[in-house]
Amino acid sequence: MLRALTTVVVSLVLALVITPFASAAPWSPQRRAEPLAAQQWYLNWNERGARPWDGAGVAVGVIDTGVDATHPELAAAYNTEDSRSFLSYKACGLDPDCTDPGVDPLGHGTGVAGIIAAARDGRGIGGAAPEVDLVSLKAGDATGSFSADAVSQAIRYGTDAELDILVMAFTTDPWFRYCTDAPGDTAEERAQQAADLEKIQSALNYAVDRGTILIAAAGNEGFDLDHGTVDRFSSGRSGQGKREVNEGCVTMPAQSDAVITVGAVNTAGERASYSNIGHAVDIVAPGGEPLWYDEDDLLHGQDAAILTTVPESLLRKANVIADDGSSTSPEVIAECDQTAESCRYYWHVNGTSYAAPQVAAAAAILISRGTPASRVEDKLLAMAAPIGCPTRNSALLCQARAAGGNTWYGTGTLRLGRYARW
Repeated sequence: MLRALTTVVVSLVLALVITPFASAAPWSPQRRAEPLAAQQWYLNWNERGARPWDGAGVAVGVIDTGVDATHPELAAAYNTEDSRSFLSYKACGLDPDCTDPGVDPLGHGTGVAGIIAAARDGRGIGGAAPEVDLVSLKAGDATGSFSADAVSQAIRYGTDAELDILVMAFTTDPWFRYCTDAPGDTAEERAQQAADLEKIQSALNYAVDRGTILIAAAGNEGFDLDHGTVDRFSSGRSGQGKREVNEGCVTMPAQSDAVITVGAVNTAGERASYSNIGHAVDIVAPGGEPLWYDEDDLLHGQDAAILTTVPESLLRKANVIADDGSSTSPEVIAECDQTAESCRYYWHVNGTSYAAPQVAAAAAILISRGTPASRVEDKLLAMAAPIGCPTRNSALLCQARAAGGNTWYGTGTLRLGRYARW
């Protein structure tokens, strides 16, 4: 489920910017960067700097709510032939476009994709690995719900399609915590959880056994995945109050041993307040912080959020695009040509959902530069910049991990070093 994220999706993002059209001239070190590159602070982990050919020859599957195939930043990377929707007939009743993986009703998958694959063509923003083959595997419905059936089918399909990397920036529904013996659960609820958990884990094992790199977001509930005792987030228990859980419960796919689990840090390199913690967290990457309005209704926080792509169709549905293509919302960036005949749209978001695709992009860069897929995880974790547990007291316990690092930051923050061998 896209719990903490949905709030961001509903509340659009940033101020209008209209810039002159820039033709896509051949890249050179002297060529000017994308106009909005200065706002992409979150890509500083690539110390050599992103290059237009990064990710070439690598196929990345985004398991999400769809990817806007018409967005000018993504159209060149989007693979129509391999993209699929795995939504059921029931889910389609809420979304007439649910069978089209190139339509994204929430903007979430499009935002994830933009971080990885936005074109480096002299306009807008630039993706961290813009030359990847981008495949949309639509498993999240128009409400932001991801069923075990849709997710497991998407994972198996992506594996059989020989995609190199699968990105999963969600929690599988309807249970935030999958338990075998939560005290208040009925026998029917326990059976459902066991069946769903088996579907998800078997699909993840199927993928990793065949060499697919799996990357998952840790989640945005500010929850201790090891020691949390109250589940307030399971839609399966909606309206029934808090649910008592125990240490035997898991959140999926974040707590699967088959995945690289990604937490989030802010601009200061500290754990973002919403980022889940636990022994499952392998690495962290920038996830940004929420926008906020002051008492005079002025917007703040753009410099600390993640700027990425958003579907034009979503903004038009929200009625925040004027006839000339400009934005009527202070939270949306419209990057248009001089005649406003061609516009690209962006918004600021935050969450572990936007940290995970950065790790996926880094993995794609390593593969494209010759690292075998079997060595990518070890190399990413080895190059991560360590961060120690905080010295101040916190409601969430920070502990050392046997695998290295700690439960807040894993092995450290994402980093491709300038002088490292990669």
